[in-house]
Amino acid sequence: MIILSGLGNPGKEYNGTRHNIGFDLINCLHRHYNFPEFRKKFDGLFSKSEILGQEVVMFKPEKFMNLSGKPIRAISQFFKVNCKRNLYVLHDDLDLAFLKIRIKEAGGHGGHNGIKDIINNIGNEFHRVKIGIKNNILIENKISSSDFVLSKFSASEKQNIKKFKKKIQDHFYLILNRNFSLFINNLNI
Repeated sequence: MIILSGLGNPGKEYNGTRHNIGFDLINCLHRHYNFPEFRKKFDGLFSKSEILGQEVVMFKPEKFMNLSGKPIRAISQFFKVNCKRNLYVLHDDLDLAFLKIRIKEAGGHGGHNGIKDIINNIGNEFHRVKIGIKNNILIENKISSSDFVLSKFSASEKQNIKKFKKKIQDHFYLILNRNFSLFINNLNI
């Protein structure tokens, strides 16, 4: 079994913010693969089905971003998932250019408080699917990092995200097959 967890903040006021791109991608995959409705459990929303013959749980913690660790620990323990091999956390990354992807199989939190809380709860051996959100507004220091992650995407960024989501859907099977480099190559073009 694989757990795909997106990170974000609960509440309508956070929909469409940079910090919630992990939730957005989980929602996109949820629709694309026709998963059943999300159910409340483990301090979050989860849905379970199969993709390419593999059991997959999609999860969105309903605690704020910085408190994502306990819900992810609870669902991982309930389904007895080997986090090192079968937990994938999709989240925003301030250090990556807009919509660039990087996959890390272990390591530190890189300044991301949601990842930091997960590490504090389950250790540092799980897959991170990092999605870049950095743009010129952040690069030119026109806004603080904390305000930037909670800001909404521009109209042109939303158009690019729409295309990006289509690429994610078309190539997601590569993640399930652990062909990370080919997945990244197909998205980072």
